Amino acid sequence: MWRAPHLPLFLLAAVWAALAPLVWLFPALSDDPAGWHRQELILGFAGAAMGGYLLTALPHWLKLAERSASGRGPGKRAVQALVVAWIAGRVAALQPDTDLSVLTGISIFPLGLSACLLVPVLSARLWSRLPIALAPVGLLAAGLWLRMTGDGLTAALAMALLVAVVGGRIVPAFLRARAGHAAPPVTGRVADLVLALALAAHLLGMRDGVTGWLLLAAAAGQGARMLRWPLAEGLAGRPADLAMLVAAWLWLPAGLALIGLLLVAPSVLAGLSPPAGVHALTMGLMGGMIQAVMARASMRRGPGVLQAGNGHKIAFALIMLATVLRLALSASPEALAVPTLTWCLGWAVFAGCAVRSLWAPVPHPVLSAARPGAASARPARR
Repeated sequence: MWRAPHLPLFLLAAVWAALAPLVWLFPALSDDPAGWHRQELILGFAGAAMGGYLLTALPHWLKLAERSASGRGPGKRAVQALVVAWIAGRVAALQPDTDLSVLTGISIFPLGLSACLLVPVLSARLWSRLPIALAPVGLLAAGLWLRMTGDGLTAALAMALLVAVVGGRIVPAFLRARAGHAAPPVTGRVADLVLALALAAHLLGMRDGVTGWLLLAAAAGQGARMLRWPLAEGLAGRPADLAMLVAAWLWLPAGLALIGLLLVAPSVLAGLSPPAGVHALTMGLMGGMIQAVMARASMRRGPGVLQAGNGHKIAFALIMLATVLRLALSASPEALAVPTLTWCLGWAVFAGCAVRSLWAPVPHPVLSAARPGAASARPARR
């Protein structure tokens, strides 16, 4: 389990994603089932997934900076300490209080993760990576805000912005790599800025109409940036690994548009409630994107390609189906157990894939296919 940071952290993310929503079916488990499950899907599920991804990407950043002395990132003991901190945070999150000891317990993992990233990044003077190294702090801020205020829309928009910034880099990068383009991908900074303005407008208590129109503009911008992606070339041959990333990304403009319309003209979407729009971002975008990225670590390797297994495809399809069912059944609270169980089943299937990968060789690179002729795995560090 300790041969690579993503092995324990991706497994924890999958298991927690499968278990946390069950509080809806067994509300006696928490004094505030809705608040606890939203908080844990951000700090617990997304936190572990973010840790696995960023610690996996860190050695690549350092290699690009030609700082080979620090190019391996944190070692086994640091990862073990992060796992213990993550577990401690889940225990602290069970407490209904917001005193200093509870908040400290919840904060240890994201702050420790950010420290593990910042030290080598600052040492290598990788200034462009500083915002990403600080992403765990942003995640912590969203989770604590949600815990103290119950404002699910702010947390969802903050997560959407995080996915837009990070996912908006990796999805076109993977597409361009598959299409054989050497140039770096085009960023969507304007679209991300509009989304940040929408989040700020909501936080400042501006009228719903202002936030709504900004979200509609952000949705248009996030959709338009895809026009500059090599979709036709990157998706040629129907590669499931890239199709999953693109399908998850589509929930970003869709979710922002849904929430924007619900704020500007709720009568247009009769039967849908604001929580339904929020779930388009949390379930479809966040859940789908996280699973699509994590799945790449355990896919079979071919020359220059990743081959998604049946377990990966089934798990992802269940997450997408759960999101659609959550939207379709939003007017029927008594039926919401259906999308909940569908989501949990999808993550249980994915957890099985993550467990199986514990005994497989660690691929190199972890999240992308090796170039034809390159070694696809490296010996485990002892």
